[in-house]
Amino acid sequence: MTGAGGQVGRALRAVCPSARFLLRSDLDVTDVGAVRMAMQGMDVVVHLAAMTDVDRCEREPDSAARVNGSGTRVVVEAAAERRARVVYLSTDYVFDGRKRGEYEVDDPPAPLNAYGRSKLAGEEAVHASKENLIVRTSWVFGDGRNFVRTILDAARRGGPLRVVDDQVGRPTWANDVAAALGHLIRSGATGVLHVAGDGEPGTWADLAEAAAEAAGLPVAVERIDSQTYRRTAGRLVAPRPANSVLSVESARAAGVPLGHWRRSLRQYVEALS
Repeated sequence: MTGAGGQVGRALRAVCPSARFLLRSDLDVTDVGAVRMAMQGMDVVVHLAAMTDVDRCEREPDSAARVNGSGTRVVVEAAAERRARVVYLSTDYVFDGRKRGEYEVDDPPAPLNAYGRSKLAGEEAVHASKENLIVRTSWVFGDGRNFVRTILDAARRGGPLRVVDDQVGRPTWANDVAAALGHLIRSGATGVLHVAGDGEPGTWADLAEAAAEAAGLPVAVERIDSQTYRRTAGRLVAPRPANSVLSVESARAAGVPLGHWRRSLRQYVEALS
């Protein structure tokens, strides 16, 4: 498993305890020789290693393309030499957000930002083998740096919070992604699936309010639009899709266990306290 130090990688330790967990310090996925060596003895490669800071990717598009696109191709080609299948974690940001309704697995990608473009390049590499699996997820929170932790830290400082309210998606607990990946690895699933938090989708402001409420923090959330946020951020903010709601029907049909995002959020926040 590559990228084992990320949120989903950490969550997978309980699901796949016998797996080989490779941190970024253990493996540079752009190093062809090192990746070939790392693939020895593997029959399934869960490829999580990625540059995931969306705004940093916008500032450093070449780095994003190298890690998320070229790095994934290196992993896929090395895995193919060992006849190992690849399970690749991708993102809702491969879509442009202009669709009305939920994004299905066969909807055409059209990313708005450098992060989405680099992850789409990774998907294209993974498609080289019909035995591989692409799992798109969205708005992940877990053990590590993420939106929910940032909101709770700000809320504890007293707020108020100004949070974007015109982007809609499915928040997803890393533990739920890990459980889904475990199921899909065991079942031998291939192709493309969407795995995200079940229940009614929400905005970032909805997620912020739910997180603060779960933590018992009485803080006001001021709902703002994306344009206002980008104008007042004081830094480069990558464009995000207004609608990145992933349909989870493909996962449901495959028997994937799906966690309701609000229930999972409460469990996550309670575990933090």
